[in-house]
Amino acid sequence: MKVKVFFCECGGNISENLDLKALKKELTSSGTEVFQHPFLCSPEGQAFFEARILPGEGVLVGACSPHLHGSIFKELAEKRRAQAFHLVALREEAAWLGKKGAYRRAIGLLKGALMALSYYRAPVLKKFPVTEGLLVVGGGIAGLSAALKAAEKGLPVYLVEREPFFGGKAVFLDRLYPRLECASCLVSPRLSALIQQENLHLFPLTHILEVKGRPGAYEVTLEEKPRYVDSERCHGCGDCLRVCPVNPPAITMDPPHPVPRIPIIHAARCLHFRGESCSRCKEVCARKAIRFEETPRLHRLRVGGIIVATGFRPYPVEKIPYYGYKRLPGVITLWDLERMFTRQENIYGFNGESPRRVAVIHCVGSRDRRHLPYCSEICCGLALKAGILLRERFSAEVYHFYLDLRLKTPEGEGLLRRAKEKGVRFIRGQVAEISEVPLNPEDEGRLTLLAEDTLGAGQRAWAVDLVILVPGFVPETGSEEVASLLRLCTDQFGFFSPREEKTAPVETLRKGIWIAGAASGPKDLSESVLSGEAAALEALLFLKNTSFRTETDWIEWEEQRCGRCWLCVEVCPFKALHIDLDRLKVEETLCCGCGLCASACPSGALRMKPFPREAQLQSLEVLFGET
Repeated sequence: MKVKVFFCECGGNISENLDLKALKKELTSSGTEVFQHPFLCSPEGQAFFEARILPGEGVLVGACSPHLHGSIFKELAEKRRAQAFHLVALREEAAWLGKKGAYRRAIGLLKGALMALSYYRAPVLKKFPVTEGLLVVGGGIAGLSAALKAAEKGLPVYLVEREPFFGGKAVFLDRLYPRLECASCLVSPRLSALIQQENLHLFPLTHILEVKGRPGAYEVTLEEKPRYVDSERCHGCGDCLRVCPVNPPAITMDPPHPVPRIPIIHAARCLHFRGESCSRCKEVCARKAIRFEETPRLHRLRVGGIIVATGFRPYPVEKIPYYGYKRLPGVITLWDLERMFTRQENIYGFNGESPRRVAVIHCVGSRDRRHLPYCSEICCGLALKAGILLRERFSAEVYHFYLDLRLKTPEGEGLLRRAKEKGVRFIRGQVAEISEVPLNPEDEGRLTLLAEDTLGAGQRAWAVDLVILVPGFVPETGSEEVASLLRLCTDQFGFFSPREEKTAPVETLRKGIWIAGAASGPKDLSESVLSGEAAALEALLFLKNTSFRTETDWIEWEEQRCGRCWLCVEVCPFKALHIDLDRLKVEETLCCGCGLCASACPSGALRMKPFPREAQLQSLEVLFGET
């Protein structure tokens, strides 16, 4: 089989650190035809690439990561009926490692790939039917946006939310960054549309128990926890809320705009469930909607695809004791403040009075190796918004303690100027301690805040009435369980990993499963909406087809050589292997051909069919010989 090699200069990313002309000369000296283009992924580059491939030839591309544009080159090669295709990531595996030794690394990778291609056997393309149904996991703003967009286009959509009400954290926002417009005006219409959309089926208080099947035909088992209120009978009058003798009440309808508009009874607080004879809520309900006897219910769905929109949560700042959260009155988080604004609650300082001086502490736990070693990106803007609102509503002195201000968009900079014009002050430095011990006798009834001022007078102390802690964000509780059930990859911090951050930000390595919103990392509200609608579009493109094609027949199992250690089953990240009566079975639609199982097998019983062991060994010999 004749193999043609194509180099992409990658706009200088490859060509500036790697002598492509010398590579071309060395490969052509052995009879290989080599082509070079400045931007092989551009429309002109793709036309250049496609025009030079003949049926039955092999194609080797030296460019950037296959996760970025590999699918484009592969589809073009298949269109021209190429017999074999392989891509070497010259940018990541040679050029970006520095000029020193780059040439030897590149020639070793290329010659090794050429050797492997001589053994290549193409995977088998198979068609599989697709079920027209979509499961959306997470009822926050990203999940709402995805579910509504897909339902509008005619897909049956099942929206699952583990909390009693839909809307996520967005329903507790008062104003939106950076224009300070009403948050409810954006969120409420979407919540109303949930109820009116016929194709949308809502499952509050529900989590996933089990997922079986393959892309295009997933079988999902859900468990819905009891609400103890009949959703068919209740019309949300609120009479039951007013008679509960417990403080805080055992029956609540918490968000300002609850969907569904049905209360929930919290069994842990309810006197009835604690063995007492109280049934006041049941007695006052004219529609007989209270159901103390309710039990968990199971739902079984068959869907073609799944969107994961599990969101994020604030980092638990009680893990940082020197800030005094939950220990000192007058120390609250930004999210506590948002809820107070939304519910129009009174806000009091350390002394129980309206605050006259407020400290807003940025990056609580963020950019700290002991807690969160990363920046959550959106916190600075949210903190700035809160500072302006406190200044306007209380005429309080507001001090921002920050490490660096990282504001998105030109409007963010405009909001910073607005804050400074209103007299909000900014101290660059880290807060060391918050104490109830007053600085001076006249500061009795105030908190003492010790911090450094790196642009001013060094270490200083401030007397303040209210402290707002602005934490970073971590994956929502339960994300790890969802990742395990759906066999999805996560990053080192627990956020879901997209297939490729730049070109496929809502796709995963699993066909038929997409991610949306802050499930893949902290995002503001507008970014979450965009991400949710993008995931819905990808789902529509997949589910509106009656079938899909995928490559299969990647792995060959030699039963006689197998020692039954089943290490292969343990290492497979996609759970494509399972044991059936002492025999290894491969789920064709789940296997991605990564080869981890074959490399882990101690007895050599697993072989990669496209690149058998002989090809791998010889290509490694070539690689190590060159490098």
